[in-house]
Amino acid sequence: MNEHDLLSPYAARALEYGLAIAYLILFVPFWRFVQGETPVHAFGFGWFQVPNGVHLHAGHAWARPEGGTVDVGLDDFAHKLVGPLDQLLLPPIGAPVRQGQKAFSLVAGGQQLDVLSPIDGHVVAVNETARAHPEGALRDPYGAGWLMKVEPRWLTGNLKNLFTGEGARRFLDAAAGKLAQRLTPQLGVVLQDGGTPVHGIARALDPDHWDELARRFLGGK
Repeated sequence: MNEHDLLSPYAARALEYGLAIAYLILFVPFWRFVQGETPVHAFGFGWFQVPNGVHLHAGHAWARPEGGTVDVGLDDFAHKLVGPLDQLLLPPIGAPVRQGQKAFSLVAGGQQLDVLSPIDGHVVAVNETARAHPEGALRDPYGAGWLMKVEPRWLTGNLKNLFTGEGARRFLDAAAGKLAQRLTPQLGVVLQDGGTPVHGIARALDPDHWDELARRFLGGK
């Protein structure tokens, strides 16, 4: 009797899929480190990053105080979850925003997805380059991909409700874990070929109901 006789075809296949997924999880951070794509100031599960100084809302918008205003954008997780954008619907200058309420919207695959504001205040600027070319700008979600600048109303109180530093790392780890629970063995093998889930992982996980999956995350659930 050899080792193959000890495993049923189903058990052998399950073991093979498990090894493929484990390889994916271990390989991605190493590959990105070798390629120089994971800066030393960033946190993450290996798939999703957040720089120091950035505060994350539970709905995956971010806020970064800059002088007397706050830059606001869409975090790396949400960008990769939703994938290629058809349009960005940004608020007009002067519009009020409230923490935990709709601030701007993404249009992707014919679906509109609302994103919640991380802070209270009034919009004083929007990123016209990002609005005109959303996919290009959002390749750098924490830099050129900022979406609006807000004059804060109650910044100190707002920041207490956001994740930063180690808390932001744990938040993204938890979000990545929720996605990993939905990762089928077949999808694990596909993602392994590309090194990391990038544009549109929600559509890969659930092609028929991907927008519902995205809305749950963007709604802070």
